[in-house]
Amino acid sequence: MRLGVCVLLSAIVAACGARTSGSLELPQLPAAPPSPAPAAVAESPSLSEFIAKARALAAEARPPRPAVTQIESSDPGLAAAILEARVVPSPKAFRRVAEEYHDLKIDDRALDYLHQAHLLDPRDAATYDSLARLWRDGGLLNLALADAHRALYYAPDSAAVHNTLGTILQALGQRKPARREYEKALQLDPAAAYALNNLCYGWILDREPGKAVTACQSALKISPGLSAARNNLGLAYASRGDLDATRGAFERVGDRATALYNLGIVYMGRREYSDAVSAFAAAQQARPSFPMATVRAEQAGKLALAGAD
Repeated sequence: MRLGVCVLLSAIVAACGARTSGSLELPQLPAAPPSPAPAAVAESPSLSEFIAKARALAAEARPPRPAVTQIESSDPGLAAAILEARVVPSPKAFRRVAEEYHDLKIDDRALDYLHQAHLLDPRDAATYDSLARLWRDGGLLNLALADAHRALYYAPDSAAVHNTLGTILQALGQRKPARREYEKALQLDPAAAYALNNLCYGWILDREPGKAVTACQSALKISPGLSAARNNLGLAYASRGDLDATRGAFERVGDRATALYNLGIVYMGRREYSDAVSAFAAAQQARPSFPMATVRAEQAGKLALAGAD
C-alpha cells in the first residue's frame, strides 16, 4: 500500500533537542563573502512595519509565556548572547541573540535583533538569510522569499543561502526549483548534509522513495548524527513498504517514545489504525508525559472503531 505522505510528513516528530523546522535541517550560515556594490536589489522595505505586524499576529496566536526578563536571566545561552552583543555589537552578535530568541519561540525579540543587525550592515547576506528563515518559520512566505533572494544577491556562492531559498520554494509547493537550489548547494559544498536531507524530503513528497533513500543515506554518511535525515530515511523506507527498515531508522534516532510515535504516524498514513493505536500507547508508556501520543491514540482508535481498517 502506498503511504499517505501528506498526513505523515505533517506529524512526524524530530528527535528531542534537534534544531530543525519540521523535517528540514537548517544549517547556521557561514560568514558571508565580501559584499558587492549595491545594484538593483532593493533594501528590505519597512522592516519596522513587518516587525509590528508579526508582533500583533504572534500576540493573538501564542499562549502565555514567562516574562521575557525572566527568560533572559534564566537561559544561559540567551544571557551570554545578549552580553556579547552589548559588549561588542556586530551583525553576527545580533544574529546570535536572534537565533536564541527564535529557539525559545520569542520571535518578536528575534526580529528586533535582526533589525539591529540589518542597520549595522544593510548588505549582510547572513542577516537576510536569518530573516528569510524567520519569516518562513512564521508562515510569511512572500517576505521569506524576498529576503532569501536578497541574501542570494549578496552571497551567490553560499551553499547555506541556496539551501534556505530551496526550503522556501518547497514550502511554496515549487519542488523542482527547490531541488535545483539544493543541488546548487551541494555543488558549492559537497559536504552539505543538510541539503542532501532536504533533497531526501523532496523526493518523499514526489513519491520517489528509492531516490529519497539514497539521498538520506548519503546525508547520514556525511553526518551520522543528523536526526532529521534519520527520520526522513524512515519515511522513505515506509513509502516503499519496508516497515522493518522504517522501525530501525526511527529507533536509531535515540528516543524510544519518539520512535514509537513516528511509527504510529506511519501506520496512520497506511490506514492501519489498530496498529497505530498500539504504537501510540507504547509511546505514551515509554514517556508518560507525551500528550501528542494520547491525542493520536484517540484519533486512531476512533478511526479503527469506524471500521476504516
